[in-house]
Parts: sequence; C-alpha cells; structure tokens
Amino acid sequence: MKKLISLFCLMLGLSSAQALAADTPVDIIKDGSRQVLDVLKQDNGKNTKQVRQQAETIAVPLFDFPRMTALAVGIGWRQATPEQRTQLTQQFQTLLVRTYSTTMTRFKTAQVNVQANPVISANGRDATVKSSVTLPGNANPVAVDYVLNKGDKGWKIYNVSVEGASLVTVYRNSFNEEIQKSGVDGLIKLLQDKNAAPGAAAPAAKGKG
Repeated sequence: MKKLISLFCLMLGLSSAQALAADTPVDIIKDGSRQVLDVLKQDNGKNTKQVRQQAETIAVPLFDFPRMTALAVGIGWRQATPEQRTQLTQQFQTLLVRTYSTTMTRFKTAQVNVQANPVISANGRDATVKSSVTLPGNANPVAVDYVLNKGDKGWKIYNVSVEGASLVTVYRNSFNEEIQKSGVDGLIKLLQDKNAAPGAAAPAAKGKG
C-alpha cells in the first residue's frame, strides 16, 4: 500500500498545462512526471505547504474523479441516486487529495521511466501506460501502470496500479464493507467524517485489481 500511495502522490502533481499540450497518453504521463518532479524539487523545507497546494491545484483537472469514484464504489454506485453520486465523488476526491498530497514531497528525487508503447483497449478509448519508478534509497524499480480514458475533454487518468495493486480496487474493498453495513448514506458519512478529521488515512490493502 505504501508503494501505491507513493506513486499516486507523483501523479497528483501533474501540470494541467503540460497535459493539455500532450497529444497521447504517453505524452501526458511522460511530460507530467517530469513536471511534477520539477514542482517537488522546489520544496526547501520551508515552502512544503505551498508546493503541495500548487500541485493539488493544477492536478485535480487531470483526473476523472467521477469515473474513479464509480469504480471504487462498485455495485453501490448503481444503487446511488444522482445526489448521492455527487456527494460520493466530492468526498472521495477530497479524501484522495488529502491522503496522498501530504507525502508527495518525499519523492522529489525519484527517477521515472515511461514506456513508449501503451496498451490500447475499448476500441481506442482506454490506454494503459506502463512505467517504472526508482525511489530514493531503493535500487529496485517499481512497476506503475496508469489507466486513462479518452472522453470529450481528452485523456484523463482514472486508475493507478502499483505492482499490480489497483488504487480503485483497494478502496472498493473497504467501501463495499461500509455499504453492506450502513448503505450508501453510511459510506458518504464515513467519508465526510474522515475528511473532517485532522488527518485522512488510506485504507488497508486487501487485494489486487
């Protein structure tokens, strides 16, 4: 789970300007990775909050949070009303940003290698971009897959997998448990409570996706 957190942190710093200029999923990941490292390198220990806020502001438009939320909620998404879906998406987006942005500056010296040939599926609408990331103090690269979908607003990231562990699948396990106990409204309240707490925590990994 720590690896998953780490690599998602990097993507939270993507530059919207860079992504809009990119034509392909590979360009988005490659240019974005370079851009986020440039942003993180500006951290000098005194401006960490500012660096994080800058990364959050420019990164959020690059992710398809409604799609991510639907996949993370799973079957419960079909049971939810439009209003519940809106609340789930808002709360899940807040949870992800709060949880992962707080640690992103630890990875400002990471080395990112993006593979040139993505795996295209869904009649060209989905693309999986493979990369490897070498973290400071760890000689073994970590395999990271970014899954993107092409919609009306271009390519957007809707899942990140690290060594086969899918971000949305990890959350789906805990979300399904909560829905079974307390329904969709119970999950919304759980997310609201987590986001209102001083520090948001990531769920424990229970499987791969």
